[in-house]
Amino acid sequence: MKNIAVVIAISDYENITPLPGCKNDYRLVSDILRATNKYTEILEIYDKTDSSNVKESLMNFFSSVREEEIGELFFYYTGHGTYDGEDEDLKFALTDYSKEKHNTTTLSNNFIDQQIRGVNPKLTVKVIDACNSGIPYIKGDLEFSQIFEQEKAISNLYFMFSSHSHQSSYVDTISHFTKSFAEAILNYKGNEISYTSIIEYIKDKFAQSSKQTPYFVTQGAMSDIFCNVTEIIKNIDIRKYQKQIADVQKEEISLTESIKILSKSYLPKDEIDKILNQAKEFLSEIITIDFLAEVFSLDVIEISNYTDILDIKSVAKWIDKNSNNYFIEIEKNEVGNNNIYGNLLQDYFNSRNEPIGISTKLNTVFDSLKIKLKPIYPAIPPYQCNAVFLISRYKFTIFYKFITYHETGWEIYDYGDSSKWKYFDMRYDNKDEGIQKIKQINIEFSEYVKNDILVRMEAQNSKR
Repeated sequence: MKNIAVVIAISDYENITPLPGCKNDYRLVSDILRATNKYTEILEIYDKTDSSNVKESLMNFFSSVREEEIGELFFYYTGHGTYDGEDEDLKFALTDYSKEKHNTTTLSNNFIDQQIRGVNPKLTVKVIDACNSGIPYIKGDLEFSQIFEQEKAISNLYFMFSSHSHQSSYVDTISHFTKSFAEAILNYKGNEISYTSIIEYIKDKFAQSSKQTPYFVTQGAMSDIFCNVTEIIKNIDIRKYQKQIADVQKEEISLTESIKILSKSYLPKDEIDKILNQAKEFLSEIITIDFLAEVFSLDVIEISNYTDILDIKSVAKWIDKNSNNYFIEIEKNEVGNNNIYGNLLQDYFNSRNEPIGISTKLNTVFDSLKIKLKPIYPAIPPYQCNAVFLISRYKFTIFYKFITYHETGWEIYDYGDSSKWKYFDMRYDNKDEGIQKIKQINIEFSEYVKNDILVRMEAQNSKR
């Protein structure tokens, strides 16, 4: 019975930001896999990484082992990624990636799964490190779970994904996630390290991080062993790889070239207004979903300078902790010690400035929207989706929440229940993915409204 592995590292990109750190990810992971002395064959793809070469190499490799009995298949990818909302497929961007040839220049997760099913391994392990420099991977955990619900033929599986949908996966000389994967193995004190132990180490490593939270999917025995931790493995020194990549970075790309590449993701202001208007059009489509047009009319209100947005204070607090070059000024209010018996000196040291709101000097068509569903029939209240656009030179961060109104007088309504804020990034150089996420807001909003109405109808009927 053979154990096989595939290691793919995409560091050079023609149209988006290169990721030189991924070459070091490849060196580190490949050396660990070889040191385990576990894998009969290892396919390493790190040099010729355009779409035709990668796909041909994979098809040839899987064809060559199709008649073999496979014990374990280990798949590792590091590089840019994207999520295709139309066919709900996670895709890996290859060197010649372009959004105009999205399908041709990416490697489909579905394609990899088809190859895995073809060789039918007893155990499948996928480790995906999204060194994405801010490009979001997927719309959310719901779609992520759906991907694996479709993998009926893959019965024993460990999947390790470097971050959640609204987060970036970070890299300096080595990707943080890959480094933690390696540390879990190299620092292990026992003799045999299981995949469960690796996952537990990574979870602990990122437990205090608000910027990157790895995501895991497991199904199977939960006791599968990655390797025996031999002296050869213990002697692998991560610092060696960090030094190598620092030298490679200097050789491969100049500062001027880096600036030119990064500047491709920036847009002039009039293009920003176009994207905002597009977002408004898509969010207005909420009224076309299901039965909503039969019982509601739609009112879309443009807001300037983030005024009169329910619970904008929470957004202000988030920006204060996660500032990312937004055209935003945070409004703060001094909060002191409420102890009436305290003295002035104590009040001084206990006082703090707390974010209470935000404003901007950027003159765009709008910076927030209120999408209001106004009831045609008196048996249901109004509902509202608030969408707040935080604008920077290279991306939006879009916050949204849903609100239910309650009747405080005869046809007089006030804010009632509301959902928590959710948010995601929309990079200007990947607008198609951002639009898919905006459309997802409509789906979530319609479900929110429908579920609330059903609860109200049941409550009213039970009183009769």
